[in-house]
Amino acid sequence: MKFKILGFLLLLGFMLAQPVQAHDYHASITDVKFNPRTQSLEVAVKVFMDDLEAALSRRTKSSVTYSASEQVKKYLADYLSANLVFEVEKGKPLKQKFVGSEEDADVVWMYVEVPVQQASVPQLYVKNAVLTELFSDQMNIVNVNYRGTTESVMMQRGEVAKKVSF
Repeated sequence: MKFKILGFLLLLGFMLAQPVQAHDYHASITDVKFNPRTQSLEVAVKVFMDDLEAALSRRTKSSVTYSASEQVKKYLADYLSANLVFEVEKGKPLKQKFVGSEEDADVVWMYVEVPVQQASVPQLYVKNAVLTELFSDQMNIVNVNYRGTTESVMMQRGEVAKKVSF
């Protein structure tokens, strides 16, 4: 079973890395790395640009085109704050700081820093509801790297929160 999941994740990662004009699947990849020096989570979220624009447009009730403008940065920060949540203690969401974003072909990478203010993190509760309001088949893969060990979880509509233990 573990090999099937790993194979699926590798195939999905390969497909997300390929530039395409249209896509028949809806997926995001979120990479989370704990930085013990800064006692924070460094987070990178990869989504298809057209899907992100659709989500932002729906959320703001206006047409949004991805750009480096201050307004779009605010939209991105607000969207991630509402749909990507990290907790060390259940029920106590950590504050996040939007660091920025960049375009790469037909995808957008968004970056967030989440201070945890402790030297160790025995578990992490992750909510990733990115794009699930748009697509019933949306898959959000979250890879959490903690002190050299990576745990991966997949979230989808109806199951957007999971606990990762180390």
